[in-house]
Amino acid sequence: MKKFLINIAIFFAIVAVVDFSLGKVFHFMQSHAGGRTGSEYYVCEKATEDVIIMGSSRASHHYVPEIITEKTGMSCFNAGQDGNGIILQYGRWKMMSERYTPKLIIYDISSSFDMAVNDNMTYVDRLKPFCRDLTVKDYVSEVFPMEHFKTLSSMYCYNYKIIEMAFDFLRRGDYMQSRGYIPLNGHIRKEIIGKAKLEKSHSIETDSVKLFYLEQFVKEARKKGAQVLFVVSPSWKGGDLTADAYSIIKAIAEEYRVQFVEYIDSEICNNPDNFEDSSHLNDKGARAFTHDLLSVI
Repeated sequence: MKKFLINIAIFFAIVAVVDFSLGKVFHFMQSHAGGRTGSEYYVCEKATEDVIIMGSSRASHHYVPEIITEKTGMSCFNAGQDGNGIILQYGRWKMMSERYTPKLIIYDISSSFDMAVNDNMTYVDRLKPFCRDLTVKDYVSEVFPMEHFKTLSSMYCYNYKIIEMAFDFLRRGDYMQSRGYIPLNGHIRKEIIGKAKLEKSHSIETDSVKLFYLEQFVKEARKKGAQVLFVVSPSWKGGDLTADAYSIIKAIAEEYRVQFVEYIDSEICNNPDNFEDSSHLNDKGARAFTHDLLSVI
């Protein structure tokens, strides 16, 4: 029995050493990668720009930092992340705010990722590699208590990122040249142009967790002296929701004296040459939108 227990202890000690060692290797790869991995690491660990763009893919593809810097004289980085919203971005804000406070945060509101009920677990995957930071670990554990124990394992924290991280480490794409902006160069398909909805929804089923952290983000950013701008950026024909559907976001904006700008009925929304698909502007549209946004704020 004693020998068995010793063997078990040795086994777990080996697992712990291997896990710790792999964590060091993965962190090295992450911190020296290019592409989206490099951009994520930069946002969380290094960024000090005056203006930070946050939100989902509509943020990463719709805002051109080069234009913002040219027109305002302020440095800018696009921290938008495809397929994610406030659950991820609040965790990034916690890391960023430990280091510095941007002068302006432009937050692109996505109904799917900042308001609607769906699987929030998917949004913490990109935060797990940063759980060595206790602030992030505490936040992830607050949203999902069982993650407190799971994130003790480095292999668990990085398992979502290993393949993407390996490619980005080998390719070392230069994300700094575009300042995090990812241009789209396609054109909206004709069948999508013909299917624009005339009837729009006035409300959606909202997620109290997302709205709680969105409000926390605004409250903390304003307390630290950052200006925050909420934007509903263009969708083809204004998307599926009316302006009324964003009333709860407008209420948060009003309470914390945050400017809210929506492009649901704007001219940009009605020109198919501006779009890659029904939800995303192409590079031509993004440049036109960025210029237009700067003229109204």
